Amino acid sequence: MPTLKMAGLLIAGLLLPAAPARSAPCLEIQSVRLSADPERNMAEGGRLARHILGAVPPPKAGQSVGTPMFADRGAWDAAWQALTSHPGQPLCGDELGSTQYGKTLSVRVPSMRCEETDGAGRCVRAQPFTSETVTYVFEVSGPPEAPAWILGTAYPKP
Repeated sequence: MPTLKMAGLLIAGLLLPAAPARSAPCLEIQSVRLSADPERNMAEGGRLARHILGAVPPPKAGQSVGTPMFADRGAWDAAWQALTSHPGQPLCGDELGSTQYGKTLSVRVPSMRCEETDGAGRCVRAQPFTSETVTYVFEVSGPPEAPAWILGTAYPKP
């Protein structure tokens, strides 16, 4: 009789719905989508503006000599579109054991490499190049009681 009870418990356990995974495709997370807007990114804790020529960089992550940047907002928008239309989204989730995840794709967009900055940490002279790849970095940001996944930064590479 104990064997039948154990078999019944095993079958009942298999029939219960599995607990949902906490990870989700990064691009389906609202905080990630919102943080992809350079105007909102810094407020969400990101550093995207550091890599867009003409954007005001975050106070503690200024543009510096050698920093690769998107040539302008249009180049960033094209890089984001390349990611959102790419199959196989990266997953963001606590159970992945990390608070940061990066993905590099082959993306060609107009880009710049900073050659000179001003006292405010803004690039004032840059050399153009066309990126071969773009790296996107997703990370957890926000207060400990309400952390959220965001696009932390993205940058082109020659």
